[in-house]
Amino acid sequence: MSNTGHHQSSGLWSVILAAGDSSRLKMPKQLVRYRSQFLLSHAINSAEIVTPDQVLVVLGSHALKLGLLLKRHHPNTHTYTNTDWKKGMGSSLSAGISMMPESAKAALILVSDQPYVGTKSLNRLVQTWQRHPSHVAAAYYKSNVGVPAILPRKFWSKAKKLSGDTGAREFLRDSTTPVSRVPMPEAIFDIDTQKDVENLKNTPPT
Repeated sequence: MSNTGHHQSSGLWSVILAAGDSSRLKMPKQLVRYRSQFLLSHAINSAEIVTPDQVLVVLGSHALKLGLLLKRHHPNTHTYTNTDWKKGMGSSLSAGISMMPESAKAALILVSDQPYVGTKSLNRLVQTWQRHPSHVAAAYYKSNVGVPAILPRKFWSKAKKLSGDTGAREFLRDSTTPVSRVPMPEAIFDIDTQKDVENLKNTPPT
């Protein structure tokens, strides 16, 4: 039985950070194809199952092109364009959280370039957070914590002060932040270079 209804009643929203310019790849990584769909679509579809109708995509670089994709294939998805995207992922995270409605109690933070992170991964994260709703729930891989992660509202003011591309990681790894770790080896692989695209498989490695 799906738990999506409970996720909605818990006030959980998904925030997908897709504002980067993919400088190392020389093309928008959000438009790399995985299993016959764009990586951004893969992230949105996974998030929609977990938090239906409560998904926000933060755009920045390539906003026009990605906006057309969203309008065509994901018309019910909320979007926001972060004009300060050059300041790094911390800026986009802050922008996304600032757009959350009053009814939102927590934000599930995702990126669009972790192709092996899917609905099962996100559900494990949500289930852990539901057991400890006052804690951050974060993926655990490479002997550390990172995204995807769920930030309860009480941590938002601190998260809004983040800057640069390492801000979110520093926040999650701060010893004063209570974090529930969720083993997620599938989150190790992300897309940054052409070699990563070439190594992308249709199914996650076992």
